Amino acid sequence: MIVAAAVSVLALAGCNNSVKNLKTRTYTFDDSSKYADLTLRAELPVSTRGTAGKIREGLIEIMDGQLGFIGSYQGERLIEPFDGNRRDNAAIVDYYRRKALELLDSEAAEDYDYRATYLSQEELEDFPRWEYDFCLDKQYETDRYVVFNSTDYVYLGGAHGGVTGQGSPTFDKKDGSLVKDFLREDAREPMQKILLGGLLEYFADNEGMVTEENIFDYLFVDNRSIPYPEWAPHPAADGLCFVYQQYEIAAYAMGMPSFTIPYDTIRPYLTPQALDLLDLD
Repeated sequence: MIVAAAVSVLALAGCNNSVKNLKTRTYTFDDSSKYADLTLRAELPVSTRGTAGKIREGLIEIMDGQLGFIGSYQGERLIEPFDGNRRDNAAIVDYYRRKALELLDSEAAEDYDYRATYLSQEELEDFPRWEYDFCLDKQYETDRYVVFNSTDYVYLGGAHGGVTGQGSPTFDKKDGSLVKDFLREDAREPMQKILLGGLLEYFADNEGMVTEENIFDYLFVDNRSIPYPEWAPHPAADGLCFVYQQYEIAAYAMGMPSFTIPYDTIRPYLTPQALDLLDLD
């Protein structure tokens, strides 16, 4: 059975930088400016050496990749990378906090000034505050790998906010590398029934609105072929988790389709690297 799963933001406590546990520290900020609000939660390994240090660098790259491009629609960097002491977690997090809040407030102020050209003062009193909630924390860990959560909420003055981020990056604790390829590319077509079953279970709460007969009327896919999600699947205790982002394969109102495929079901479709990581070979 495939279990429907919601996107979770679950932080597990770290202990030490051994093969069993990754010692981490969480930095949390909740700031506001005149026109914007920023919440930042970043959990980073304490050690800057060895495997833990490599995982830490990977997480800092994720943080930079998210906060360095806030509001950039053309892929243009709007915040320069941190160039101070790379060993100082607090300084790195505080740098991105300050720069992100400054950027949000500046862009929101421009939005306010533009709206002031055609709105009354009374209408401006309801000016929507811009918001960015950044989250990067540990989600799941075994002796062999550690999974982090990178899902942010962003509202930049449009019709509604949305979820961004880099999903649930998984790091191999043997060498600190980021694991991206869990599924064999040639397995996508053989997996169609499994992917369809997962989506049907996700949509099962819609009071029967989405069925096996009409599901493709709701999906943004070509030739009735379900793609792998853009976010790499990530391992959990009961199987491999799949999460599709908003608008990726369905309308915004359909949420973020997600489900978990048990390991005994997904095993034939995994890459050699994934089989080794998950101790399934």
